[in-house]
Amino acid sequence: MKKYKILLIIAVAAFMSACSKEYVEPTSFSDVGWYTSNFREVNYRTNINDFMSFSDLSQNTLTHKWEISEGNYFLEGVITRKDSLLEQFIKKDAGLETSDATVHVYFKKSGMQTVRLRNTFRDSVSFFGLDTMYSVREGDHWVIDKTFNVEVFDTIVPQIEIRTLAGVVIPLSKDTIYVEAGSKLNFVDLTTIGKPDTRKWTIGNKTSTDSVATISFNTLGVVSASFTSSRAALNFPTDFEFLRIPNPIKVVKSSQPFVLTGTIKELENETIQIPFNGEFAPFTGKTDFFEVLVNGKKAKVSSVAPNTADATMLDVKLGERIYRPDVITVSLLEGSGLLSADQRAVTSFSKQPVVMHDVNLLPAATYGFEAGGTGWVPYSTNTAAYEFTTTKAASGNYSLKVELTNGVGGFTSDKAPFSLKNGTTYIYSYKVWIDPTSPAKSLNTWILPNWQQFWTSVATIKTGQWETVTREVKYEGDPNGRYLYIHLPELGTYYFDDFYLVEKEVRP
Repeated sequence: MKKYKILLIIAVAAFMSACSKEYVEPTSFSDVGWYTSNFREVNYRTNINDFMSFSDLSQNTLTHKWEISEGNYFLEGVITRKDSLLEQFIKKDAGLETSDATVHVYFKKSGMQTVRLRNTFRDSVSFFGLDTMYSVREGDHWVIDKTFNVEVFDTIVPQIEIRTLAGVVIPLSKDTIYVEAGSKLNFVDLTTIGKPDTRKWTIGNKTSTDSVATISFNTLGVVSASFTSSRAALNFPTDFEFLRIPNPIKVVKSSQPFVLTGTIKELENETIQIPFNGEFAPFTGKTDFFEVLVNGKKAKVSSVAPNTADATMLDVKLGERIYRPDVITVSLLEGSGLLSADQRAVTSFSKQPVVMHDVNLLPAATYGFEAGGTGWVPYSTNTAAYEFTTTKAASGNYSLKVELTNGVGGFTSDKAPFSLKNGTTYIYSYKVWIDPTSPAKSLNTWILPNWQQFWTSVATIKTGQWETVTREVKYEGDPNGRYLYIHLPELGTYYFDDFYLVEKEVRP
């Protein structure tokens, strides 16, 4: 047994000796990689006076360096996002280059800044990621030269102007701005430093997010104002700055007459709303001084009151229902005693028309082509040339232009379906412009997919101008997934705009 053990030990030793003689040390392996505090975000953005971290994870580099653009600094030490005073971490005498594997770059300069990584390798290497790149041979070495472009946003510096409607700029100061009741001022955002993307004006109890906010002053007294400029877009570094406008704004009694201004409108809830150039003082019991004619007949006025949200508006309610086809006029009789908030007597008026509330069941942006044709596609049999053009429009900016020189024209809105009620009567209309040289005799529109047709003779349409084609439609079919089909069986040049559909209302 002992003999066998000795032989076994000798055999193992011999085997190990043989392995030792044949062992070859593996060659060194080159690889490139990096990591940043930007994680997987493609665009590198940060605020001025903030920092970003960059780590070189490459293996077996021959040379390595980070290089930053002038005006920025390397940081050192233990830094956290809670540290607000980064000056203390600036690496002294570091310059703009370092061979450290990981760097924290302190951006003290706004605009597009660069962080450059340059490594050399004995072998060819490649980086695969959001920005795949391959090494380039330079002499006996392979080089990875990667530049990270970092957009550094400056601190927002609000810049505004206050202007009269005539364009006169009112200096920002502690001087009081005097405005008459019913007057307006323009508040203009001129901010560019820091690239803000949102704003908010607060003037008294009114707010606006417009770049030019036109504010009406209707209530007597002193008003303060402020402005906030901010950057809040997704994946952008946030910032905001608040500016208190130093000028007090004092609203004084107007020297202008207290009058109707603008258009009298019917609202969706059948309120008749009358606009004036100033706020009303509180009042009660004035219904007898408002005369409302509905289709030429005097209607009972059940209430008149200033609008609760805007006291420059009077809300008038009738004692009967209003229907869409009604023709309504309003008169304010003499002797009402109504006063503005600054004690001006209201001026009477007679038989002013009311613009009736209207509801288009077809979205205006799609069926008025203001979305540039979104929702519309050529029908399968269409051979016509077409475009959504700004050359000619009945309203807004866009219309559908069709030039048919052979075959048939066909377009549907099946990408923008709508719903209808079975058995309900609708008023359907659209506007069309037909070139006077067009030989067309007819055109068709349909409701699909149940193929309800509306044929029109071109002889009934004046060419060379916008004409409205109107039909009364009793819809029969399924309620959902309806769309329009324009069918042009004859040659010609056509423009279409403002398709309209609404339930028909009939006064009993």
